[in-house]
Amino acid sequence: MTATLTGAIRKRLTAPDIAEVSFAARGFDTSSTPARSQLEASALQFIVGYEFGIEHKDFDGLVTRLDSLEREFRGFAYEGAVMALAVRDVMSPLRRPKLTERFLAGPGYDSGPGSKHIFMAYIGLGFALARLPKPMWQRALPEQNKLADHASLRWLIMDGYGFHMAFFHARKWVHDQYVPRRTPWRGPAAYTNRAIDQGVGRAMWFVSGGNVDRLYDTIGKFAPARRSDLMSGAGLAAAYAGGVDADALKAFWDRAGQYQPEIAQGAVFSMRARVVADLVTPANEMAAEVFCGCTAEQASDIAAAEIIGLPEDGASPAYEVFRQRIQRHFT
Repeated sequence: MTATLTGAIRKRLTAPDIAEVSFAARGFDTSSTPARSQLEASALQFIVGYEFGIEHKDFDGLVTRLDSLEREFRGFAYEGAVMALAVRDVMSPLRRPKLTERFLAGPGYDSGPGSKHIFMAYIGLGFALARLPKPMWQRALPEQNKLADHASLRWLIMDGYGFHMAFFHARKWVHDQYVPRRTPWRGPAAYTNRAIDQGVGRAMWFVSGGNVDRLYDTIGKFAPARRSDLMSGAGLAAAYAGGVDADALKAFWDRAGQYQPEIAQGAVFSMRARVVADLVTPANEMAAEVFCGCTAEQASDIAAAEIIGLPEDGASPAYEVFRQRIQRHFT
């Protein structure tokens, strides 16, 4: 038995209500939303993953249950499970190796039981920060050198934070174009807000329900300087979560104009996450073809190649250099 009474109590105290993630509960416009059912199912699997992660005693049982879920949605469940493990690290009175460090142990994708889901895991850590008081953030975060993949990807944590805030507080963060004040994150404040905007853009694919016209109308209300990062995030979500047909993806691409490299870069990130986790679906292949002009595997290889030899953080964080390298590939 891998779920315990303590786990059941943790679940009761901390697990979000499944009803919280429905479009109706969130106040999203549910008219003409072609991807609604797909995106609500993705959010639901996130909650299921959180429940698994918050109640299970051992990783074997946790991974067994996560891997029993549909491949299409499994990444979202791993995202929720890592959020739960981070919350458990904060709740624990013991000074032990953190659960997140053990679950995501580096340096390779086969080192820890959850390491091949490292991209979604970073986003799940961002969700945890969004639900925790800022003085507790450090307790929730694993040591970077104990995680799989390149250290620059820690910025995906802020991406996850931005997604959470925009999804659960859409009126403020999306419709009122909120600009966050100083966030206690290690890195330039201006770039922290940019990474958050990348997550806000991802959430906007959900908030719009995959309605391309509504998405562009909403992005157009943001300051021009923010649109590049919003488009990158929206492209990532459209490619990873999908929910629309090829015609809708093509309409999204055709209207992007100058932001097509950003959409392609977001799609490359999503393909890398899917390929490493062995979760590529026909819908992902379709998105890779529309946004990148290649297969999901080939798009993933672009990310693998461009992350090699990144410089140390300078005027621009290495993560931004990585993003720009991919965008130049599509310019």
